[in-house]
Amino acid sequence: MKKILFATTAFCLTVVAATGCARNEAGSGSDASSSAGGGPGDHAEKIKIEMMAASWTGGGWPDNNHPVIQYINEKFNVDLQIQWVPNANFAEKLNVVAASGKMPDAIRLDSGMFLKWLNEGVFLDLEPYLSQYPRLQNVAKPEEWALLNPQGKIYGIPIYETAQNNVYVRADWLESLGIPMPNPDEFTIDKFYEIAKAFTTQDPDKNGKDDTFGFSALGNSLQLGDLQLLAAFGLANGWKEENGKLIPMETQTDEWIRFLTFMRKAYEEGVLDKDFITNTNFNTKYAEGKVGFAMDMHYQFSQQTNQQLQSITPNARFVELAPPIGPDGSRGTRTPTSGMLKLVLNKNIDEKKRQRMLEMFDWWVSPEGEDIIKNGIEGVHYRKKPDGTYEMTEALKAEGEGRQSLLWNWMLRGNTNTFNIYKWSDPKWAQGMEQSIENAKKYPYKNASDGYLIASETFTKQGKALSDKFLQSVLEIIAGRKPVESIRDTIDEWKKNGGDKIIEEVNAAYQAKSNS
Repeated sequence: MKKILFATTAFCLTVVAATGCARNEAGSGSDASSSAGGGPGDHAEKIKIEMMAASWTGGGWPDNNHPVIQYINEKFNVDLQIQWVPNANFAEKLNVVAASGKMPDAIRLDSGMFLKWLNEGVFLDLEPYLSQYPRLQNVAKPEEWALLNPQGKIYGIPIYETAQNNVYVRADWLESLGIPMPNPDEFTIDKFYEIAKAFTTQDPDKNGKDDTFGFSALGNSLQLGDLQLLAAFGLANGWKEENGKLIPMETQTDEWIRFLTFMRKAYEEGVLDKDFITNTNFNTKYAEGKVGFAMDMHYQFSQQTNQQLQSITPNARFVELAPPIGPDGSRGTRTPTSGMLKLVLNKNIDEKKRQRMLEMFDWWVSPEGEDIIKNGIEGVHYRKKPDGTYEMTEALKAEGEGRQSLLWNWMLRGNTNTFNIYKWSDPKWAQGMEQSIENAKKYPYKNASDGYLIASETFTKQGKALSDKFLQSVLEIIAGRKPVESIRDTIDEWKKNGGDKIIEEVNAAYQAKSNS
């Protein structure tokens, strides 16, 4: 199949090269040359551009001869070299590369790595140039550009992120037990528990076995993969702002007691998956058909989990719900902050390379750029059918849908909700995907410390150890090994052993930013 793909690619690149030139000529004054400081006339010299990004399941492209890279190379007369590094090893790899003094021209970084290297003076300040690249400038709001940066400086392009995870329920189990689909305005935490317990005790899959449970959790972080349960009980998504001060979830005593009482009951009654402490991943359990409530994104459930589930139980299906409402009316869907991920440029690139790269990124987030970098190349990754719709090629099916869009998903993308929607996506499914993201946006649940927590030296040194110890107590309480009230001692210990200092340092950074 790889031989077929390479042969197909080679054939289509000839077509792409021709159409690329045509687009440049036809698009003069628009996509091809709208950015000052770098247009087609400046492309006589071929420029090598080295980029590094983290990769996940499946890794990156095995070489730099991918059709999308070839398209970019032709359009901008560059030699784009991508280094894909497994995410688990990314920080270590970056340290090695930095120590060698040979930083790539562009690197995608998370907030921790960005701030670690910010003070080393290795990133290019983009602020003097952004106004020349209007599409790139509009990829984020001013506050997102400013996030994590010193005042008046911009050391990275913000990566757009939005809430996508929602609560899902086994609709076929509801039907099996004669339970109506929960109304969003009446879906309280008590209703959630009532349904979850029915899933546990009333044999919803009708197999005559006691082998189902209401919901699961993850034992590897304080978020517990929470099904938005933390939000319902008023616990912060890490930190919350109250009366001009940032407050960590670790100090919310009353909220913890209510939440842990709920979780302890769920564990004792078998409503919560008894194996939750050792869970690191939900999707396998969802697909095995043993859990009633779940949390993930529409893309995962509609295109993977439901399909895997239906191979076991043809009529099984998860459908989306609004998050449950807590006793005080609170509810939320975990909401990332755009700008915590950055694409940074090396300070030492020369003027020609800087112009070429910023022109390339300005096109990258344009409608034409999004089309190419997300959907791939027509004739290679997809084709247009006689009825005007599109379909994947056999080559892309073999490679795997989404593999053509790695530069969009893992490097830089524009501020649209469509990064998992492709030209060939079923329109009804695409509408559902967009609606799901809009639904998640209705219940914002942000971490108020984003941009400030990393400013705490104590957190940098002790934060993980403190969090791990706190989590251990939480898990022991839920599993019945400690009384719920012992969370008070856990909170006091967290504060005494460094938490109070973290709060002080985070709030100093918060106040300094607020007063600037």
